[in-house]
Parts: sequence; C-alpha cells; structure tokens
Amino acid sequence: MKKVSVICIDCDDSYIDRTLAAQTYQNLEVVKTATGVDFYEDIAGYCAGTDSDYICFLEPGQLLAPNKIECMVEYADKFVDAAVTFCYRGYVEADGVHVAPPDAFYRGSFEDTCFHGSQTLRVCIETGNNLLGNLTAMMFRREGVQLCLNNLRQYDVEGNPQMQKTMLLFEIVAERVICLLEKTLTVTFVYPGGGYAKKRELEEQTALFESQAEIFRRVHHWQPFAKRPLGIAKEHQFLLDGLNDVQDRHLKKEITFFATDKGEEYNLNPILEEAKRRGYEVRMTSNLDEKAEIGVYCQHVGKPQNAKFSVILLHDMAQGHLRWPNMWSVERWNAYDIGILPGVRWKERWERCAFQYYLNPRCGAYMFGYPKSSRIFAKDLQERVEELKKSLNLKYDITVLYAPSWENDEKEDDFVRALASLPVNLLVKQAWYSEESLKMEKLFYDTVQDMKKMRELHEGKYDNLHYIEPEENIMVALKICDLVVSDESSVMIEGMMFGKPSIAVEDWLVPDTIPKRFASIPYDDVYKCKKANLRESVEKLIASGLGGEKFAKKSEEFFVNKEHVNRDILDAIEYFTTGEGNTEFMKWKMSPLYMPANLWS
Repeated sequence: MKKVSVICIDCDDSYIDRTLAAQTYQNLEVVKTATGVDFYEDIAGYCAGTDSDYICFLEPGQLLAPNKIECMVEYADKFVDAAVTFCYRGYVEADGVHVAPPDAFYRGSFEDTCFHGSQTLRVCIETGNNLLGNLTAMMFRREGVQLCLNNLRQYDVEGNPQMQKTMLLFEIVAERVICLLEKTLTVTFVYPGGGYAKKRELEEQTALFESQAEIFRRVHHWQPFAKRPLGIAKEHQFLLDGLNDVQDRHLKKEITFFATDKGEEYNLNPILEEAKRRGYEVRMTSNLDEKAEIGVYCQHVGKPQNAKFSVILLHDMAQGHLRWPNMWSVERWNAYDIGILPGVRWKERWERCAFQYYLNPRCGAYMFGYPKSSRIFAKDLQERVEELKKSLNLKYDITVLYAPSWENDEKEDDFVRALASLPVNLLVKQAWYSEESLKMEKLFYDTVQDMKKMRELHEGKYDNLHYIEPEENIMVALKICDLVVSDESSVMIEGMMFGKPSIAVEDWLVPDTIPKRFASIPYDDVYKCKKANLRESVEKLIASGLGGEKFAKKSEEFFVNKEHVNRDILDAIEYFTTGEGNTEFMKWKMSPLYMPANLWS
C-alpha cells in the first residue's frame, strides 16, 4: 500500500483525529503546519524530504467522504502522466445541509482526461469559476511536484491564510499535468456574512487576489490577463460595485411570453395583461425556439439566448423540489437578465445558494411575488367560481379538492373510497396535457389514460363527487374548495394563496422515475398522512376548523406583494431595457447570504 502524507494546515488535534480516523485508507503520515511567516518554507522542506508516494492536505471547515483518500490514490494510479489529482467538491451549511453540488455545467468534461494545469488555471482566474476546489480537494504525486521556494517567496500573503493557501495551490498546479475525479469526496462549509454586509472584505480579498495573480502571471511568463476583476465570477461583480446592467437597449416594445402548458399560461397571463395596458405588443407562444425582443420564461430550462432581454420566473411553487434548496444547480438563472421569486420561502432558498454564480441573473434577482396571486380577488375569477358552483350544485358546505401531480395506481379511487361517505363535496381536478405533449411523452399519455379510467369508474356514481375539466384554471378550483388533497403537487402550496390547508398522502406513488417513487413532500406547512389514514386526517382537520388564521398568515409569507407584483415586474423590465422609469421595485432585490464562491474560497 502506497504511503500518503496528509499535511494538516491550521487544524486542531481533535479535528484531525476525528477526520482521519474515519478514512478507509490506512498508510498515512500525518503532519501539522500553520500559515504565516514560515509556511511556504515548511511545506517545501517537508515535501522535499518525505518518502511518501502522494501528498494531500486537510484544512479547517471541510468534510471528507470516508473513502476520499482511497479513491484519489486509485484514480491517481490510473493516470501516471498526471502529477496532480483533484476530486469534486460540494458546499454545506453549518447544520450539514448541502447547498451546492459541484458545478453540473462541467460534469463529464474532466472524466478520465488529463489537462495542462496552467491552461486550466487561466480559465479559472479569468472567469472567476473555481473548477478545481481547494487544497483539501487535491492530491499530488511527490516525485511529480518539486516546489520552487523562490516562486513562493514572491507572494505577499503572509497575513492572509486563505490567500496564502491559494497561491500554494497555484504553484503546485502550474506547468503540470492534472486530472480530476468526478466524484464528490469533499465538501466545504460556506462562509457566513455574504451579500452587502461583507462588501469591504470582498473588495479587499479581490484586490489582494488580483495583485498576487499578477505576480503569478509574471513568474510563470503568462500573457497579460484579458478580463477584470480577476478571481470572482462576473455574476457576482455587482457585490463589488453595486451596479446592474442598466442601459437603453433600443428594443422594440414587444414582449413574448413562453408557455408550454396551461399552468404556465395561467401564471404568465397577469403579467401579459399588465404589459398590454402599458402599450406593449404582446404574444404567447409554446415554441421556445422563437426569437423575442423581450422574452418571459417560466420553464425548468428555457432558451433565453433567443431573446434580446430575458426574464425568468417559477411555473409552480414546488418547482425542482427534489433538489431543494438548490434547484438552480440544474435550472440555471445566470443566462437571464431578471429572476423573479414569489415569496419569503423561495427568497431564503435563493439567498442560501446564491454564493454560486449560476443563480445570479445579469440584472439581479427579485422577490416580486407570484403573478397568479394577483388574481385572487379578480372579478372575472369570482364570476367563474359562482358560475361553476351553480352548475355543480354542491350538496354540502365543505368541499375537498383532489388535485394530484400525476394520476396513477388508482390514487383517485383511494380518494373517493376514503371520503365519499363523508358529508363533504368531493371535487376532482386533474392536470391538463396538450396533444403535442401526449405524442412526445409516453408518461403523459399513460397518465391521461389513467385519468380517463378513473373518471369512467366514478363519475355519476356519487351525488357528492364532481369533476372540473383539466383545462380549467386551477385558481377556480382552489377558490371553490376548503381543503386540498394531493400527492406532492404545488397546488397544495398555491392553496395558501386563499388560506386553504392541504393534506399530502405520503405513500402515494409518483411515476416519473423507474421504479416509481413515493411522493416527495418537503413542505413544512402541509399536513401529511398515509392513504390508510386519509379519512381520519380529513375529519380531524375539518373538526379543527381547517386551520383558521394560520393559513391566512402563511399566505402572506409564501405570496408577497399580491397587489403590485405585475406592476413591479413591468417596472423592472422598463428600467433595465430603457434606463429610465420607476425604481421603487429595487426594494425587492435579493443578495447572497454567504460570501461568493471564488478562486480563494
């Protein structure tokens, strides 16, 4: 078994013992050192004198997978041409919640491939995207790296431990062949105090990094850097200068709204109506490939490159819930100009993860609200509700709505059998699918077939069971009902717009994976039960008064700014496309909770 040295930098004994005792790799030589005056001399001297085959590091504030060293040795042994090996790194909060995986945009780019270290470093420095990680994510072949102490002594970083370690990493990587194991074996605790609170510290760190990067460039005879500032992503530069991309873009007064299903249409329509009132030429399309002057998107993955100016918002309140808190690791917002979130809960998710560049649109992200929430008291909605209630001829005072994300495995039958004998109205509102989507996706086709099967089984058999057509606006169903029952649908959160409580059935299956999975319900404000206890749960909730004022208060938390959400969205669009207009909307701008991820973090 090859010998591996672990150089522990600024670490206390208990942390070292706890961390390394968990490692599966046994042949370790553990040494301690500290940043400061003699740091580089200590590191260079030790590396020159040890007989270890590989050398790696441990820094404070890291968590290591138990097989981290073992996996890295195995990978390094496969690539004998590589002097330096990295593993993937994620980020974690103080309580252990993972807030950012390795950057998914580059996944697959490094697999089983060797790279020139200097070229990779230059890309990282100029883009501000740290693709490699920190010293803890690195291991190097002792015979393949001879540190040049004369180089290290040129860096003026003795009083800054983080920058001192960064320049050591640069010197190890420069001029050498590197490889990267695409397996997350380390995570780093995020650094608190982000946003504007630490602006001065960020400015100082950025200035120091630029000065040391310039020394590094001269030492290694690189061409001058083309972009500034260095080491920090362009998406985070507003934290330094406070500026957004405000200019007269000379755009036509045209807005294209992109909606690929009825739910998206209903969410975008209130903004469309406000734009029309302001004299914009507006249109709605399902074709994401269409070009646009101003494009408003609400898909998981839109195509903002087709618009001269782009806006992104959620299409439902549970969007990306399997990846919370960081849905943006896949649904990236940095290619858009404006990002919009509906309320405090979503704001908290964004702020916790926005230290990563890909959450930050060019002109900022804003908690403007949820466009549909502006329709709660709309006259035409109330008229439609009254019309439908009259045609349904509801028998009882209490109405329970069944609105699943997917119809499968006779979930509707579970609902009907459990509740049909109660003195309540049962209302069924299934999802709507376009003819095009049914042709393209077998899962959608199968779901619609199950919906038809359930309706044929139940309709007309119970005098308290009623159906609302799938193409009907869900807002109508939510205004009629008193209680929502679902699997994991965002309809449960949208019910809070009206102060309506919801019950999620935890053991209903969801068919979007193979094999089917149980419903995922990461919502604290939704009641949960097993399907065997659905009737009992409904009875208890009705007996308790259906939540009372509790859900009215939740409505204000989940859906802010109901009266002015569409006004503020259009104000922002006008300001960032013309350079003029009302800027009151700026009060809703969000900023990261943690310091941005960069080359020295």
